[in-house]
Amino acid sequence: MSTPTRQATNLDSAATERFTAAVAGHAEIVTDETVLTDRGHDFWGVGGTADLLLRPHNRDEIAAIMRIASEYGVAIVPRGGASNCSGGMMPERGRVLLDLSGLNQIIDVDVAGRRARVEAGVINSDLQDVLAPHGLCFSPDPVSAHLATVGGNLIENAGGPHALKYGVTYNHILAAEVVLPDGSTVTFSVDDDGPDLLGVIIGSEGTLGIVTEVTVALRPIAPVTHSLMGAFASAREAADTISAIIATGVVPSAVEWLDRDGIAGLQQFYDTGYPLDADSIVLIDVDGTAAEVARDQAIVERVLREHATEVRVAEADKDRAALWYGRLHAPDSVVASGKGFFIGDVTVPRDRIPEMQQAIQATAERHKDGLLFIAVCGHAGDGDLHPTTFYDKDNPKAAAALKAANDEIIAAALKLGGTITGEHGVGTEKVAFMTQRFTPVEIAAQRAIKAVFDPAGLLNPGVMLPEVSPAEPDVHRFGAAVRDALTGKLTTDTGAPLTSGGNTDIAVNLGNLSLVVGAEATLDEIRSHLDEQGVVCVAVPATGGERTIGELVATATGDERIEVRHALLGADVTLIDGDTPARFGAETMKDVAGYDTKRLYIGGHGAFGALTNLIFKIKVKA
Repeated sequence: MSTPTRQATNLDSAATERFTAAVAGHAEIVTDETVLTDRGHDFWGVGGTADLLLRPHNRDEIAAIMRIASEYGVAIVPRGGASNCSGGMMPERGRVLLDLSGLNQIIDVDVAGRRARVEAGVINSDLQDVLAPHGLCFSPDPVSAHLATVGGNLIENAGGPHALKYGVTYNHILAAEVVLPDGSTVTFSVDDDGPDLLGVIIGSEGTLGIVTEVTVALRPIAPVTHSLMGAFASAREAADTISAIIATGVVPSAVEWLDRDGIAGLQQFYDTGYPLDADSIVLIDVDGTAAEVARDQAIVERVLREHATEVRVAEADKDRAALWYGRLHAPDSVVASGKGFFIGDVTVPRDRIPEMQQAIQATAERHKDGLLFIAVCGHAGDGDLHPTTFYDKDNPKAAAALKAANDEIIAAALKLGGTITGEHGVGTEKVAFMTQRFTPVEIAAQRAIKAVFDPAGLLNPGVMLPEVSPAEPDVHRFGAAVRDALTGKLTTDTGAPLTSGGNTDIAVNLGNLSLVVGAEATLDEIRSHLDEQGVVCVAVPATGGERTIGELVATATGDERIEVRHALLGADVTLIDGDTPARFGAETMKDVAGYDTKRLYIGGHGAFGALTNLIFKIKVKA
């Protein structure tokens, strides 16, 4: 990978003219202020105005554009569907906006192989429309699917209501063609040996490379889906009921949450149809064959009726649409309300949702002089909550109250073992919280990743990483390993320790369905413990004997590597620079805060440091 000749800089008028002439053959160039302003802002109205907008003639032109940008040191802000909720696209004067929405070709649909190749600008819902006649779908289904692109899904690691059963975007990406800032093109694949660089690109928010083409895994559309709603007198009863349902072995395809303040607040703008006297409601989908749905629905309904104050069942499509209307139309109603609003995004372990809801309600009460209310909705199955704060735009106390409330909500999530963002991303909005989420060494490791992929800081400046702190240590050996992995020069040091610390503890959290295990516990020990608890972890193979779980992760190849990728939630590690301890990921089922650095340790053979503890998803035995 070549090094750019100069650091990224804002363009002056003379430089703009030279750059424009250089890229003229590769893209439509737009300088109209109205278009620049419109395309420079996202669906929520957040953004800025660039000097230029480029619309590439085709995806092959992206490499040439990035080579020229590298030569001129021009900062590039990529734009897809602009449905991001965290200020992830922030063009300004002196920067160039790269509009990828025209890269919207569905290249190939392999029905038998259940995969599709698409350009990055394909709208999620457009792809679903093409796949539906084949009885297939692309699993990620964010509420913004009518706006969001597949490339945007990838760089944000989008989730959606059905991520509980089917996983987030990461679980459905087979390969990605990426143009790096120097103009070189690389294809990252799930089948690559060594560190999971595809996993690092996923969720990187357009700061490491431009995704031009994606190969996605498809799944069959369930032939039958039924919905249920449970209303509860308390958040604790709702959360305990969710745990009780999952403990039966049933995995709902969706479990959504809406709290009392959310129902009452949204009722001001439209009729949600939900009971106004409930403290919390839970919406549940079960899907599969007719026989599977009949079985699972009966179990879910039985558990609901044991704990809920009201239960509704919807089987016909029109009844299901009515039941889900209030939840799915919340974003549209937010915009149409005319009120000031802020949509939050925090994730906590599933069993900590009641404490998180209580903390949010207490925050709303403390700041009621500046705020109207805070509505809590979200994906209860994986602990991802979206506290949406409403305020009067002409209230002089609103701005200070909104900032204080957001600070308190993030602090509460972190205190409960959660994270600052589960699916919206860091963007520019949550950069200030990165130093609360990560230690200086963890930030330094992520900064090293950025420096290797984008040494001149060309891509999406100001997104994700905070300003450099003097507390960040030197991690040049870690950065060198990242560079070697990216350039295909990473060699295996047979003497490098794969694990450290001697930890063999094994702990199963049934309420959250997570496994926390010392890296030096053997596969036999882990398997025996899981059997006693009646749960399974796909990352733990049926054979392996005295091999440790840390060794498995650090040397994973083939099918074992695939299973580790899908199950791994977090890792306590050391960085090779000074054996410095760090944690990447957590017990949260969704986490898109920062670069997914733990992915480097999969198949890394100790090149980045050793593993000390690991966190995996588990499920109840059927």
